[in-house]
Amino acid sequence: MQINNIMRVKGMMWVLLGGLATWTACNKGFDRTLTPGDYTDTTRAIVKNPKVLFVIMDGARGVSVRDANTPNISALTDHAVFSWNSITDTDIGDLTGWADLLTGVHKAKHSIENNSMDNNNLNNFPVFFKRIKERAPGIRVAAFSSSDALGNNLTAGADVNKTFADNDEAATTAAVTELAQDSAGLVMVQYNGVDASGAQYGYDLSVPQYRAAIFQTDDYIGKLLTALKARKSYASENWMIVVTSSHGGAWTIPPTEDDHTILSNPKINGFTIFSTPVYLPSFIDKPYTGNRYMGKGVHLYGKDASAVFASINDVNRNYDIRDGGGLTIEMKIKVQPGANGDYTYANTAVLSKRATLDDGDPGWAVVLNQKGWRLNIGQNAPGRTANMIVDGADISDGNWHDIAASFVYDTSAKTMHVRTFTDGKFNKDLDITGSGNLNNTAPLLLGYLPYAGSYPAPDVYVTELKVWTSAATDQNIADYACETSMSASHPLKKAIAGYWTGTDGQGAVLKDKSDNLSDFSLKGPYGWFNFNDLICPASPDNIAGLMPQPVDVSRQILDWLQVSADLRWNLDGRVWTTRYVSMNNN
Repeated sequence: MQINNIMRVKGMMWVLLGGLATWTACNKGFDRTLTPGDYTDTTRAIVKNPKVLFVIMDGARGVSVRDANTPNISALTDHAVFSWNSITDTDIGDLTGWADLLTGVHKAKHSIENNSMDNNNLNNFPVFFKRIKERAPGIRVAAFSSSDALGNNLTAGADVNKTFADNDEAATTAAVTELAQDSAGLVMVQYNGVDASGAQYGYDLSVPQYRAAIFQTDDYIGKLLTALKARKSYASENWMIVVTSSHGGAWTIPPTEDDHTILSNPKINGFTIFSTPVYLPSFIDKPYTGNRYMGKGVHLYGKDASAVFASINDVNRNYDIRDGGGLTIEMKIKVQPGANGDYTYANTAVLSKRATLDDGDPGWAVVLNQKGWRLNIGQNAPGRTANMIVDGADISDGNWHDIAASFVYDTSAKTMHVRTFTDGKFNKDLDITGSGNLNNTAPLLLGYLPYAGSYPAPDVYVTELKVWTSAATDQNIADYACETSMSASHPLKKAIAGYWTGTDGQGAVLKDKSDNLSDFSLKGPYGWFNFNDLICPASPDNIAGLMPQPVDVSRQILDWLQVSADLRWNLDGRVWTTRYVSMNNN
């Protein structure tokens, strides 16, 4: 028994000695883990109390504020996420703009439209002050509105809510007093002077009164910033300064600045600045809006004897659909507002290979309908005479678009489908199997085609018209849609039946660049006109999603104040992020 005890003691000693050796070896290894260097000790960083100064400049167009280069607003961009091309609501009534800013949702949810509070939905989508008070009741919220309508309708949930009968200076004085309070948390100040000046004299920096109003508001903002930095507790606080506009204002911009997208609408051109010392500068520029397309083309318009159109007598039947084959039609088109003045049309043919649009007349025609385009196909089979329609997409923005239709024959299934595309994107597919022989002897016509059900007359430019005696794949269309000339590498180049650039610039014909050499003959009082526009522009929804909007502001403020946004709130806004200054600099 004693020997066993002695052996156990010796075993424990060896374990301890082994462990000690292992511990020593490991420590020696850790000593060499970090190479010598100058390392920042981030443990000294102090967590600061987040607070927000929120300034609204009604009627301040982003490009005007940018070009004014005022001292205080411009200085904020040194440490900010900012954009001079924010997109506000198309309803530029004050109440709608304010509601977007303060609820974090669009008018489809808050239901404040046409500058009216009637039928509003604030019970379900309240002003974000309420969200703050529910989640962080200790944050003091103060609202100082130059416009009484704002304070009386939307900011009643603030701890301090004062209005000043369109007196921006009085609003500034009250806000400066609030900023001197230790308890200040979220301080909102709304200014009306820029909007009032724009409404009276014009919303552009070239207007002296509008320019003066921008500089005056910048001076007020300077006073707010001075008061903020004079706070006794400023060093231990983390302030975000938000300066934004609820809407822009009407102004006629130069044609060279108009890209026919929502970014060229002065009424909804705002600006947004999220500034804080910990941000590195991050400028949100205009996104890609389309390729630039320049040339000299013919304006196709009018009807009857006054019509400007072009035709080819298709005696060689170059544009027939071959047995067991297909056909692809593609062209660039720029639709004008037309006689209605709003881009709306009804069954207005712009390219046709049929005698009329009457039911039972075989062939096809590209027609404008409502604000889009469609392919109208005339059947020619027993018991099937009604026109078949394959819709395209909206092309009513005044820009150039690429539209295409492909007749696709499936040899195994013995079926024929028609597929439409706009700017390279697939639109619709229609099975036209059994529709009969669509080929005919009618001329290939660009422009006016007489039909009783058409209104108004065409008002368009057409270029880069191509007809292939083969079906293009979806990928073929997508790959080449936005090119402004036919590439030598185009996979259907050998199947080309006709190619008219439409940018000859002179003469009485549109020359065919294909081997068929079938030129369009121009008819009527035609002329050649220069154009310089966008082609394949991004959709308004896509552009809006890439730029700051008023609904983002409350979401950004909630995030800064560390108030978590509940998914059940169904907010439309997003948080804009950027890189941060080193913690060692704070």
